[in-house]
Amino acid sequence: MASAERNLILLKFLIFAVFSILCAENAVSIRIPDRISNTPRELSEQSLKTAVFALGSFWRSEAAFGCLNGVVRTTSGYAGGSKINPEYRSLGDHAESVLVEYDPKEINFRQLLEIFWSSHDPRQVFGQGPDVGNQYRSIIFTNGTEEARLAAMSKEREQTKSRSSIVTTQIQQLGSFYPAEPEHQKFELKRHPFLLQLIGNLPEEELERSNLAAKLNGYAAELCPPRIQKQIDAKINEIIRKEAAKIDSDRKRKKPSISSADRTASAAEKPKDKKPSTSTNHHHHHHHHHHHKKKSKMFSSSTAANQVRASHILIKHQGSRRKASWKDPEGRVISNTTRDAAVSQLKALRDDIVSGKAKFDEVASRYSDCSSAKRGGDLGPFGRGQMQKPFEDATYNLKDGEMSDIVDTDSGVHIIMRTG
Repeated sequence: MASAERNLILLKFLIFAVFSILCAENAVSIRIPDRISNTPRELSEQSLKTAVFALGSFWRSEAAFGCLNGVVRTTSGYAGGSKINPEYRSLGDHAESVLVEYDPKEINFRQLLEIFWSSHDPRQVFGQGPDVGNQYRSIIFTNGTEEARLAAMSKEREQTKSRSSIVTTQIQQLGSFYPAEPEHQKFELKRHPFLLQLIGNLPEEELERSNLAAKLNGYAAELCPPRIQKQIDAKINEIIRKEAAKIDSDRKRKKPSISSADRTASAAEKPKDKKPSTSTNHHHHHHHHHHHKKKSKMFSSSTAANQVRASHILIKHQGSRRKASWKDPEGRVISNTTRDAAVSQLKALRDDIVSGKAKFDEVASRYSDCSSAKRGGDLGPFGRGQMQKPFEDATYNLKDGEMSDIVDTDSGVHIIMRTG
């Protein structure tokens, strides 16, 4: 079987396997449509309901609802303010929000409220974790008096859990919801190219409306119910193991076999090795080879001894040499970010790490513009001359476990944590 054909079959099987797990408990049988992005065939747009919540950064908020049975689509966006057509760097008085489209036969508004409360800290004023600002405030948006009543009752229950601090969540009638820019949709999923390939690398517009993408976005953020999360992990690992075994088997079969006649002819044509004329020459050759190996080993040890290891968080700005990153491929946000704004953001992140509110690797994974974000900011070991001079000097001046102040390079502004 051709490699391309096998990859196509593997892709289809993976989609079927993961989708089956995600939808296993749905009373409505959901089949994979011709294009994955469509609404499940049994559901019409008219039968769906919508809910909008604000609970911190919309990257994670969207993922928190995506894996729930009955949730059909999720969209990151802006709500709660008065500005017309807000944008990420100019959202006025809006809050980062998530629009949840759901099947009321499978999940109801009360259950969505439970996920809302369990997915953030409603007692933190104007922020969530390292995200501080009015745009990260906690809001339940309602449609009509019944939803407003349910929201108020759930807030009262949440308040009774602790009287020592006040639940700051606002409850307000939904006005306009503005979808966010494409780079902010299915953000957690986009950090996992393999999962994007799993659903056929959908165009951006289709990805935003895809039911399966919403669910895999929750899986990528590890926010699916634990049992479903483990089932998907196991299924994907099983398929990968089987495919690897198949490829290995094919490779062995394709190796050219040598017949006994060929071996005989080969042996006859092969010149016999001449023995060394003296034992002295043999000893000299062996000694020279051993000395060369020892020298190489010593050189490698010396190189490793001079290396350091570090993790970093990079924030790019309009003065950066390359105005694009894994989370802002077109550079829209970066091109509109001043150096001062980047420094201010980085200082706030550093303060959260120092105070213990956030961990370095978690902040790097979420905010760093460097591709090392997927490794929690880890750059691995490096030596002199491998990094930009200011970065290199700052790293070598740190002790293990120490974190730098703001470091300027052509790439942007950094904070560095030396790890080795």
